[in-house]
Formats: sequence, structure tokens, C-alpha cells
Amino acid sequence: MRKRDLLLQLDGQDCNQEGGPPTHLSLSEISSIKEALSNNQCPSETLYQAMDLYVRQRVEPAQAMFTTWMSGAKAQVMGKDIPFSRVITWCQEQPEQEARRLLAKEIRSLCRFLAPFSHATWQAMLAAVGEDLGYRDYPTYCQAKRGKPLEDVARLARQFLDITSYRYHKLISPWLEAATGLSLDAAIRFDAIYLLGLRYLDQYFPRSDLKETIREYFSRSGIEIFNNSRLTIHAARTSGSQSFCMPIRIPRDIHIIIGPGLGWLDLEALFHELGHALSLIYTDEGLAPKYKDFYQSLALSESFAFLLQRLCMSRYFLTEVLGLKRAMAEMISQVHGAKLLILARRYAAKSIIEFENFSRGWIQRGQDLYARILKQETGFSYDPETYLFDLMPDFYAMDYFTAFLGASCMWEYLVAQLGENWVLDKKVFTILKDWWRNGNRYDLLDFLEKFCKGPLTPDAFMKGLPVDFPVDLIPT
Repeated sequence: MRKRDLLLQLDGQDCNQEGGPPTHLSLSEISSIKEALSNNQCPSETLYQAMDLYVRQRVEPAQAMFTTWMSGAKAQVMGKDIPFSRVITWCQEQPEQEARRLLAKEIRSLCRFLAPFSHATWQAMLAAVGEDLGYRDYPTYCQAKRGKPLEDVARLARQFLDITSYRYHKLISPWLEAATGLSLDAAIRFDAIYLLGLRYLDQYFPRSDLKETIREYFSRSGIEIFNNSRLTIHAARTSGSQSFCMPIRIPRDIHIIIGPGLGWLDLEALFHELGHALSLIYTDEGLAPKYKDFYQSLALSESFAFLLQRLCMSRYFLTEVLGLKRAMAEMISQVHGAKLLILARRYAAKSIIEFENFSRGWIQRGQDLYARILKQETGFSYDPETYLFDLMPDFYAMDYFTAFLGASCMWEYLVAQLGENWVLDKKVFTILKDWWRNGNRYDLLDFLEKFCKGPLTPDAFMKGLPVDFPVDLIPT
């Protein structure tokens, strides 16, 4: 299945795929695994991995229909066709407010047309979980896989939104106005996408050969990035393209797909995906499959990804590795800190929305709660019609939200061990390799308690936020 996913992302390019398509799991085989589990002949992770595969296979026919219709959907803006799949990338690079609003109107209509196809995929998934696998509802199924209450994450998300509200508006309002001329009250989701794309700061992006600079940064710690038999990096032709990390065989065959390296967004994406990839490459090959291959939550892996993403946008990395002047590096780093705050609050809000809607059995009916809470917590207006297209399975929004906090906890631990400039210390990768070799043995909460000597809290994230925003350095 992972090979199929990679081939899809590479538009059918060969990745040395062996054999034919996987055999579909049946309910009788699921029952056999349950029996083996009850007799202590297999771990629970095997059962949940099999169930996930069964659910995916059950959803695939509806998903294929949805994908077919969506692949042909295009928005028309000022005489140009914008494919539905390229909307985010287009917004990241579109400085014209009028064009972004025309796109919003077009996308609203497309979402109304595509909604029945999207809804069918969710209905197929819920039927597989409820009717076939026998779970009361989707949150019960996901909670059983994770082994931790989803309500705890929803509660943490509410706490996070409360304590960051004042700082959020203090930072985001002047940044938005400086970059777009808009007040937060008048801004829409597509304005937020443009703001976070940072394309208006690419004029400050180094024009030297960053590939060699990045290679040297990692190689001094004994890590090969671009000449590693275990890692294949596929460079997309279009800047800002969706980035992915695809593990085929952990730890020996890992692939990442990134942009061409033309701006800050591509640099962030590269380091984010390297956070995933390196944690997989340095996983102990001798671990049992339940610790090496089966992931019921990706919060820990996302924490490693956000840790390295923040590393490459830190003042020390920007000045000492990329060669930026200190004032410019400070501005880029503070902008990135504010960007993480927007993203963390968005995913905190989505965590609450999805927990509430799935707990109530709301799919289509959940769009009003979606639009209301996201407007309330981010300040940006969201169209209710986009709700189904902003949903992610397996409560991945919760993984993202907790990963922002988890990466900050890791950051503070490394500061305590190696100092504020730990990103320049070669010893940091000795620590990280020691973390990575454990694979999926610990979930994020248990990992932080064992290796960072503390719980998952918003404190470290709050500590990393900029105090004021350098609006005078933002180009209009």
C-alpha cells in the first residue's frame, strides 16, 4: 500500500515496486487476528493495523469516484484555470486580494458540487468502523487504537486556545496588515494561506547553492542526506508543491517529495520531511513490527518534523549556516514563530471541531460548527462548504496540534542540555539518534516523560513565541 501511495504521488514513476497489488483483508481474517490476540499470539497493534487496512480498502471505491471528479474540478479566476488540487499552492503565491476572493467564490461552488462524493467516502468509512468492525462510533475506534482518551486532547486544545488568545491577536493583526493591508476582521482563509506561504519574503532567500550548504550541515554530524542509500529525495518541479514522506521499508527505503528549493516554504518543507525521514532511517531495524512499522498515532513523528522545521528557521541556523545578517535572521525567525502560532491554533480548533462532530455523528451537519469555531479562534472567515474538504481521518488534526507542543518541549530540553545555540552543536544529533532508534515504541506523551523529563504542556510553546512583531521589515 505504501508503494502504491508513492507511485500515485510520483505520477506513476517507478520506485522498484515488486509484486502485484495487495490481497484484500476479509472480516474473517480480522476475526482470526482477534482470536490470536485473545490467545496472546499477537500484539494489539497488529489488530489495529489490520483494521486500518480493512477500512481503507472498504473506502477505496468511493474514494476513487471522489478523486476522479475532483481531478477534473477547476476554478476559473481572471481567465485562468486553477485545478482544485492546486488551490493552496496558488493562494500561497497570489498577492492580489481580489483574485483570492474570486477564488473563494469559485471554490464555494465547487465544494457544493463535490460534497456528495466526499460525503460518500466518509459514510463508507463510518460504515466499515460501525457495521463491519462493531464500534459504537468513530471516536471510540480511534481512541481504542491510540490507547489514550481523545477528550484529553480536546481539553488541552481548549486550554491552549484560551491562554494564547491575547498573544495571538497582538502578533497576527499587525503582521497581516503589514503583509496584505487587511484587518483580521476582513480576512478570509485564503488570505491566511497567502500569509503563511511567506512568498513576499522570498526576496531575502539566499541564492547560493543551498543543497551543498545543507549537505555540509548534516554531514558534519555523520548524517548523509543527498547520498544516502536509505533515502530517496524526489524534487517537485513546482515551488510550494505538497511535500510527503513515504516509508516503504523501515528503515531501509524511505522517500520524500519536496519542492525545488526556491524559497522559505521549500526550505521548511525539506526540513519537516527530513524530520520524518531521519527518525525512520535511524529506527532500530531489530525492533518488532509493532514498534517499527505500525503507527496508530503520528504525533511523535510530527513532533520530530516540526522540531527540524523550526531548526532551519531559527536565528542561529539562518545566520551561521545560511549566512543571513542578524536583523534579517531575527525577522524571518519571528515571522516563523508567529506562523507556528497560527497553525497551532488552527489545529487546536480543528481538534475540538472534529471531536465534537464525530462524537455527535455529524458529518454534513458539522459545517456550521466548523465555520463558527475557526472564525472565533483564528479570526479568519471559513466557508462552511469547505468543511468536508478540511476533514482528516484518524483525528490527524489532534496529532498535528500535540506535535506543535511536543516539538517545543523537545526544543526546551535541548536548550537545557546544549544551550540556546544547540542547532549548531554536533552533539545534538547524537541525542536525536538516540531518540529516533526507538521507532514507535512510545507515544508522544510517554516519550516526553521518558526522554525530556516532563509532560506535554503549552508552556514551552508559549516561551518560544516572539514578543513583538517586526512590521517595519515586512515588504508591502
